[in-house]
Amino acid sequence: MTRRDALSGVMRQRTEMEAAMGKNLPIGAILAILVASAAYADCSVLSDPKAVVRPMNPALQTDANLIVSMSMLPKLMHIDYASAANKATCDLGQLASGNSSYELWGDDTAGGRRKGLPAKKGDPIALVVPVTDLLKAIEASKEGKAAAIEGYLLATVSQTDFTGWLFYTAMPDTMTLKRDMTAVLNGEGSPIFRNGADGKTSLFVPKS
Repeated sequence: MTRRDALSGVMRQRTEMEAAMGKNLPIGAILAILVASAAYADCSVLSDPKAVVRPMNPALQTDANLIVSMSMLPKLMHIDYASAANKATCDLGQLASGNSSYELWGDDTAGGRRKGLPAKKGDPIALVVPVTDLLKAIEASKEGKAAAIEGYLLATVSQTDFTGWLFYTAMPDTMTLKRDMTAVLNGEGSPIFRNGADGKTSLFVPKS
């Protein structure tokens, strides 16, 4: 199977999952951990020193499931530019030293949130959101269990699209996020997927 064939398979899987989720499945309960209300707390955030970027290979079923799940996050979590622009609890400093154009905000509510917010309204936003495997989450919900967090997605949100760039195995530290957010906001690297304003999702063939 070529990687392009694998991407076609991911898109078919997404269509099937969307159809299944329309059959009165308790998606609200599945994703409750991700959309919990923010609770203001001390200005400190958690990270995992073992967090690494995991490349996504659509030819692997486990990765295909995650790609589908990540591409559906904006719709399920109602993420758009306006919601992404809301500040989290803690101001974690400028993304780049001496550059006030972006600041990192974060807290550990709703499964963990990190946002690179621009000083200029309308500029793209960098966002880190928790990721669940929706197939696993659906099965867990049938047993009354909470959805497990598989990792975290670094994405950019503009007024026209939502682009997923990196999948972390756990929440990275602040310095790592500042570096990676700066890179993707500059368009560096290869995206995993892009959801356009027209509702269409584009998947990208990973570089060898």
